[in-house]
Amino acid sequence: MAVCVAVIAKENYPLYIRSAPTENELKFHYMVHTSLDVVDEKISAMGKALVDQRELYLGLLYPTEDYKLTFARH
Repeated sequence: MAVCVAVIAKENYPLYIRSAPTENELKFHYMVHTSLDVVDEKISAMGKALVDQRELYLGLLYPTEDYKLTFARH
């Protein structure tokens, strides 16, 4: 079950963030921004080995005790 959804621009900044339990909205914003740092690190580590970015799968980005943040590209 998704409790937070974020739409990220190509330039790696959030365009839209919406969370279901609004009382934790600031917490989810922090987790999304932290995950963007992980995306930057993983993409730069892949470097030229990344042939086709449309097939990019980064998987689990930022696990916490209560939530798991994953990356899905569409």
